[in-house]
Amino acid sequence: MRAVLLAAGYGTRLDRDLRNDKSGLYAHLIGVPKPLLPIGKLPLLSHWINIFKKCSAISTIVVVVNELHKELYEKWAASLDTKVCIVSDGSICNDQRSGAVTCMQLGLQKKKEDTLFIAGDTLLKKDFSLDAVISEFKKLQTKIKCASLILCAPVAEENVSKTGIIEVSNAGKVTKFVEKPQPSEVTSRIQSPCFYIIAKESLEHLEWFLKEKQDKPLKARDATGTFISELIHRAPVYTYQVSHRYDVGNLQSYIHCHQDFLKEAQKSNCPQKSNCPMKQ
Repeated sequence: MRAVLLAAGYGTRLDRDLRNDKSGLYAHLIGVPKPLLPIGKLPLLSHWINIFKKCSAISTIVVVVNELHKELYEKWAASLDTKVCIVSDGSICNDQRSGAVTCMQLGLQKKKEDTLFIAGDTLLKKDFSLDAVISEFKKLQTKIKCASLILCAPVAEENVSKTGIIEVSNAGKVTKFVEKPQPSEVTSRIQSPCFYIIAKESLEHLEWFLKEKQDKPLKARDATGTFISELIHRAPVYTYQVSHRYDVGNLQSYIHCHQDFLKEAQKSNCPQKSNCPMKQ
């Protein structure tokens, strides 16, 4: 299985927050792409690389980046003990961005195999098991060969308009996908972050989608959810539920994610003694 990390965005919201922050505590992060931000003790993407290394099903890792930050990603990849292929979408500024669905296609490198797509600004709780998700996908494949599997998680009311919202049948099949709706527009409070295992049989729909949208405004193919919202009408898509998703979209969400991972690291390094402050 191929793993494609989508890291070609320009993080405009976070960049604005960093430049407007008066504390000065995060000024050193200005200019750092979101997927390379330090989360706990590692760059965000490195958390995924460590997960992939433990999963025998992942045979190829591709990171789709923009041309502006390509050197930073190549330097990061060179520091790893795992082979990572860096692919550029050729853009050098936000106005030139190709859109996330186009980046999904670039990550395939013309190969047709079951593919895991993950947004480069997304992380999950430490107890997340990629093996469990892939096992569920394989189980699904024995029943429906072209079925894909996407993650879902509860979403707070105030965050409904910041993510893709789905409706799901009792059997776990996605029946509706709305990208960043207003809370009044949907009754569901289930979000679908960009974490999709797309079956190789359904990848042809990605090509079809991009051909159909090529002459339309970028908005029509900018978010990965625009593809999923149409895929569900052409091939079966099911869900795998997790308890929480970190979306590093602005400074506040970055700080929250970073601090949570620092706490987890401290727990892991804390000696198992009764006077350990983390165990009080």
